[in-house]
Amino acid sequence: MRALLPEPADDVDVHAFYATDWVDTGGLRVNFVASADGAAQADGRSKGLQTSGDNRIFAALRDLADVVMAGLGTVTIEGYRAIRVSPRRAAIRREHGLRDVLPTAVVTRSLRLDAGSSLFTDVVPDARTIVLTCEAAPVDRRRALAEVADVVLCGDREVDAALARAALEERGLTRILSEGGPNAFAHLAAGGAVDELCLSVTPLLVGPGPTRIIVGDAEWDAPAALELAGLLEEDGALFARYRMRGTIASSGPRESMGG
Repeated sequence: MRALLPEPADDVDVHAFYATDWVDTGGLRVNFVASADGAAQADGRSKGLQTSGDNRIFAALRDLADVVMAGLGTVTIEGYRAIRVSPRRAAIRREHGLRDVLPTAVVTRSLRLDAGSSLFTDVVPDARTIVLTCEAAPVDRRRALAEVADVVLCGDREVDAALARAALEERGLTRILSEGGPNAFAHLAAGGAVDELCLSVTPLLVGPGPTRIIVGDAEWDAPAALELAGLLEEDGALFARYRMRGTIASSGPRESMGG
């Protein structure tokens, strides 16, 4: 893998590349993979777009995070389980001053989660799964999930992006890695909660149909400006770090951030 920006280089240290201006400051970064024609999925899942380089970066971004956050749709479709940090990856995390554990935070209004799944039952100590929801969520499901997870209310009728981020930061989880999905990204960005987008572009044309990395009914008043902070390349695939600039004003219908 080689760096095209900020300085051309071969054999890049991927961890160092993504740790710069991140480990010391923290923030919320969103990670996505997309095809060259903008598809966020192939055959219904992001796995169809993954490359060896994308998988390396996916692992590195997790190594540099305090918590992994994802919406209900992504958790369900991608089959999320509790994250077990291997001894090798724990050593990498220690080098960057991070804990050996990596909890998962699920963003959902409906709470359509199985309290008996490994996402809740297979967690290690100090890595209890966090459920970010709202007052409108079904009370019975809140009670059931509260037995196996930390359930946090982040809004009234829907999950508020800023409150969700603040809830994690209050727990000392200041390096937040969001792994999707597209609806959650739309609300995080519109709510001004995103600091960085890490986008892998796979050299494939998927064709018409698949969703983009941002979806939803709410319309934005103007496009959001991004600043390119770094760019890697491997076998024709591009791996970009974009910094977000300010809050996005949106109008129109609003959906729950996490389904």
